[in-house]
Amino acid sequence: MALRVKFYSALLLLLVVASFFHMQAVVIGVAIIIIAMPMERHVSAVKLIRLFAILIIPVVLGMFAGFSNNNYLILKDFYYFMLPVLFILAGILLACHLKIHEFLKVLVYAGLITSLLVTGISVYYIGVGSLTDPYSAHYAVGIVGTPGPPVALAILLLTKKFNIKLFSRFYFNLFVVVNAFGIYMCASRTYLIITLCFVMLLVADKLKRQWVLPVSFIVVVLVSFVPLDIFKPTQSSTSFIDKLLGSFNELSIGNYSTEEDINTKYRGYESFMALNQYMQGDTKDWIFGGLGKLVDLKTFLRLGEDTDYEFIPVLHNGWLYLLIKTGMLGIVTYAFVFIRLTVINWRKYANANGRPVIKLFAALSVGCILSLFLTNYIVTAFFNVEMSILMVTLGFSYLNFNHLLFMNEQRETAGHPSNQFAY
Repeated sequence: MALRVKFYSALLLLLVVASFFHMQAVVIGVAIIIIAMPMERHVSAVKLIRLFAILIIPVVLGMFAGFSNNNYLILKDFYYFMLPVLFILAGILLACHLKIHEFLKVLVYAGLITSLLVTGISVYYIGVGSLTDPYSAHYAVGIVGTPGPPVALAILLLTKKFNIKLFSRFYFNLFVVVNAFGIYMCASRTYLIITLCFVMLLVADKLKRQWVLPVSFIVVVLVSFVPLDIFKPTQSSTSFIDKLLGSFNELSIGNYSTEEDINTKYRGYESFMALNQYMQGDTKDWIFGGLGKLVDLKTFLRLGEDTDYEFIPVLHNGWLYLLIKTGMLGIVTYAFVFIRLTVINWRKYANANGRPVIKLFAALSVGCILSLFLTNYIVTAFFNVEMSILMVTLGFSYLNFNHLLFMNEQRETAGHPSNQFAY
């Protein structure tokens, strides 16, 4: 038993560290090993993915709609769209092998490791000056990463909120400081958004009105569309504060014509060209999209090392990537699955009389979904191995949340056995 726990804990740690370095083959390989490892009632456990398997439907239809496109590009899109299902399934099956406290502790350790990695790399390449200006190291070295520190910090704070003890007081405080410092050293706007999503949940259960979360999400998205030139950063600035202030400007969707505007607002320009191309499509394109499609930028841009592109296969904006490749059906499917999950978990989280452990997994689920929804607008989070830790955590939380609810119902209706799978 102890050997099994160590094995799966090591796999989870390897998955997070490999995603930090964006080693896609290793991350995918670890997820496949977790899924393929036999266990008692393996088939029953795999069936728990059926809700998320709905996400594959628009992908398959988009594949048929784009059958005339380049085969390599079709397979490439199919690979990206399978990532959320793969990682969520891996999380579900990890819940069958690791106990709750074991999984949560491993994620905290993963946050510690990635915090030390990003700090060590920064200091090694830039020197101790990177400790006061972490974005300069991030900008100069091109540090990769994964949101291990934000997730670890969220687990520490949420378990503290619900009086669930994972570590002694000394180690709890130490781990909070190290992971908070890791978030600082990452100097990532994306990770800051993820951190804020979880921090918001620490007080959000006090707000009983059901419209708080959806309205907050809609406001954030709408603000991202507003062209706020007042927040325009100074040219060639490497200041993280300037980058934060320039985020709205960078994401502002528009048909920019000058080279400077296209470069400084590239993501907004890219989004505009994708939307324009979608609107010019026929009914089939609107509904089903088409895997393998390329977005025409109407100009050559330096998007890779010594490489100029006019047609791009993948977008920074994951929602427009989904729209172009799978049409409106893809957007509706993702909205149905994840908004439904958010509403169900939010109700349990906001329930003042709920069991702490159920509220913990409800909070983790909502936090992961909100993080993926918002960062998908910036870095195609659903289809990015960098964000695999969020999807694995969502899968683990999904199984435990439903299992604990099931056990509560069993206690209330004692004497009525069920064949439902339980880890």
